[in-house]
Amino acid sequence: MSMPISRTLKTLAGVAALGVVASFASMTQAAETKLTMIHPFPGFLQYTKNCLNLVAVINQRGKGVVNIEMLPFNSIKMFQQPTAVSKGRVDLVCTPAAFYARAIPENEAISTASSSAMQARAAGGTAIIDGLHQKHFNTKYLGWTSSGNRFRIYMKDAPKFGSDGLPDFAGVKMRDNPIYGAFLKALKATTHNLPSSAVFSALEKGVVDSSAWATLGLQGLKWDKFLRHAVAEEFYQTDIGWMMNLDKWNKLSPAAQKIIQGAVIEFEALNYYILSGMAGVEKATLMKEGMKFHAVPAADKFLKMAIDSAYDRMDGRLGKAGRDKSSVSKLRAAFQQ
Repeated sequence: MSMPISRTLKTLAGVAALGVVASFASMTQAAETKLTMIHPFPGFLQYTKNCLNLVAVINQRGKGVVNIEMLPFNSIKMFQQPTAVSKGRVDLVCTPAAFYARAIPENEAISTASSSAMQARAAGGTAIIDGLHQKHFNTKYLGWTSSGNRFRIYMKDAPKFGSDGLPDFAGVKMRDNPIYGAFLKALKATTHNLPSSAVFSALEKGVVDSSAWATLGLQGLKWDKFLRHAVAEEFYQTDIGWMMNLDKWNKLSPAAQKIIQGAVIEFEALNYYILSGMAGVEKATLMKEGMKFHAVPAADKFLKMAIDSAYDRMDGRLGKAGRDKSSVSKLRAAFQQ
């Protein structure tokens, strides 16, 4: 017996409605863009925590639009991570600008900054850096999320100072890093280039007996077990920022771009206050636990050398690459306020 027409129409309408719901659910699911992200430092460091907190905010705001999956720490070696993003092996990275300054020499402006991230952005410096990333590294520079925390030189033994008022590092085995390598060389230090993950063992074995490091995080790494003296003058700022593969960025919906970029800008300010506050607390703790801080007699000369040495390295790299240097003075003005 055939089904009554009214009943048939109702059945067809129900099937159609289910199809629409299924189709809508499929479209919603497909609309959420999945991104991958890598980071260079272990999870217990505040810099990584800040990065993970920002990912969590983006994922919460981006439900149904965009989602970031954080890949395991060191699943790509730290100095290879920026290139991996440039080539599209991974979508995003939260990493120091100095780690890929050979590709973007102008990154020295971020590493040596005295400006906050907010000041640099307001002055147009971040936009210039972004344009250089897009042109020369196939990436979108989203923002600098670690201003407010500076660097100092930590030592096993008390520093000596020469007649010029600068630290005398003769006989000191100094751990190097791309961030401050040019400065340490200008100070005539004998350096050993080591990733942060290898420093504790190197200190324990006497391979190095000194290292520059940020004003926050020494205790987390437990390097203060060996390093009991510090050169008091602080220089540069931690230069960790966010960048994304440019092709992937351009394929994002405007909504997804707005969510990601907006959150990064918010965290530029938030992390500035978090890091500067925590650095002050850590210094007080280090002093209470017996670390000695030694003032540099020629402090102004020391700090000027820190900046000039990095900009000299920038100039040399730009010249070697045959790159335009017209943005250098603008960057120095924006990042040195």
